[in-house]
Formats: sequence, C-alpha cells, structure tokens
Amino acid sequence: MMNPIEANGNMFETQMVYGLPTVAAQGFLPLYNSLVTDSFIHRKPTAAIKSESSLTYNNLPLPRKRSRDSAMVSFPSPPHKSNETCSRFSFLGHDISLHMEQQQLDVDRLISQHMEKMRVEIEEKRKRQARKIMEAIEERVTKKLRGKEEEMEKIEKINWALEERVKSLCIENQIWRDLAQTNEATATALRSNLEQVLATAQQVKVDKRNRGVGLEAAADDVDDAQSCCGSSWDVEKNGDGGRLCLTCRVEESCVLLLPCRHLCSCTVCAPRLHICPICKSPKNASLQIKMS
Repeated sequence: MMNPIEANGNMFETQMVYGLPTVAAQGFLPLYNSLVTDSFIHRKPTAAIKSESSLTYNNLPLPRKRSRDSAMVSFPSPPHKSNETCSRFSFLGHDISLHMEQQQLDVDRLISQHMEKMRVEIEEKRKRQARKIMEAIEERVTKKLRGKEEEMEKIEKINWALEERVKSLCIENQIWRDLAQTNEATATALRSNLEQVLATAQQVKVDKRNRGVGLEAAADDVDDAQSCCGSSWDVEKNGDGGRLCLTCRVEESCVLLLPCRHLCSCTVCAPRLHICPICKSPKNASLQIKMS
C-alpha cells in the first residue's frame, strides 16, 4: 500500500500515480480509448475519502453532492524512485505498463483491421457500382447499336429495292424508246404510202373526170328520157289517169326521187324509201311535185 497524502488543490502541480506518468514515455504509442486513462482523464475531480483504516485513496465518483470549494483531483504522490519506475504505469501498486501496451496494440490492430475491412468493403462497393454503371452503359450502347444496325438493314433493303426499280424502269424506258422508234418508222412509211395512194387516187379521179365528161352527158340524156316526164317503162295508172305509187300501189306518185329523178312514190312511202324502186340507186333526197 502507498502512503496516503492530502490533495494539493491544483491538479497540474501534483504527481500522478494511477494515471499518466510524470515523465512522458517516449517508447509508447498514443492511447486510443483506453479504459484506464479515460476514466481518470474524463472523470470529475473528487475529494480524498478516508477509509476505516485511516488510509486515503481515490475511489470512483459517488452519486452525491459536494461543495464547490472541494479540491478538483487528489492523486497520492508515489515515493521517489528511479526513472525506470517513473516511466511505467501503475494502478493500486501494480505495474500495468505491459497490459496497457498490449491493449494499445490490440486497439490499434482492431482499428487497422476495421479500417482495412471498411476499405475493402468500400472498394468492393465502388467496384460493384462501377460494374453496374458499365453494364447499364453497355446495355444502352448495345441497344442503340442494335437499333442502328436494324435501321441500316432497312435502309439497305430500301436502297436495293430502289436500285431494282431503277433498273426495271431503265429497261422499260429502253423498250418504250425502241417501240416509239419502231412506231415512228411505221408511221413514216404509212404516211408515205398514204401520200402515194392519195396522189394515185387523185390522178385516177382526174383521169376519170376527163374521160367521163361525154359519158355523163349521154347518161343525163338517157335519164331525162327515162324520167317521169315521158318515161319508157309501163306504169300503172288509176281511174283519173294518174300514176300509182310503186310501193303501196294505192296513192298517186307525187314525189320525185333524187338523184335518179324518178317519179315513183307517194308522200306516205317516200320517207321510208332508201333506194329507188325503179333503178335501185341510192336515194339522196326527194322532191314533192304538185301536178294540176
């Protein structure tokens, strides 16, 4: 047991036995969340309590009120020993330096493991996110490429169909051109033949006209001789001496048929006649004659 001493009233002027050493230990790493040091550093200062054995020691803070004028922290001063003893941690007279160092190493190891674990998890999460992003981008790019390929295939099909259509139109155009040239040659030949035929017909007509002048005069005389005014064929006459219609043989003949000029029809039968009943020539017109 250590000799108890009274608190000096100033925590910076006292030497600590149960907390940090008076001489800083250069061979130790800084403490992280040490239970012993945290309990001494963060606890409220308490006054010295006397036990039944008339010894003074620092106990954990009790849940009771104390006056403001009491001392902040009271640490019993250790006996003056060598520097080796002062550089160690002691608690209740026991050297806990190795235990503190081991705890510090364990804490550092746990922190390092936790940090490494967190780093690995963050790295894995980052990789997963990057992989998902790359997959999404790849899928989107693949869809766009597939759509572009389909569009290109459609355009190629349309181009092929248009090329085939152009080829067929070129062939059809060539066929129509050849046909037009053939028709033009045929039309030219027909026009030439027609001109020749017309010229020949005109010449024949002129020749006939020149030869038929005398024949027409003779025919006119014959027609005049055979007309109604003194015709040479026998005609039926009614009781009054008038000539009867050769179609109905009832009414009197009073219509002159042209161009043959035969008086052989009545007013009733003349519109229905197309040829002359006597000479069988075509009828062009008719003329009604009133005889007194």
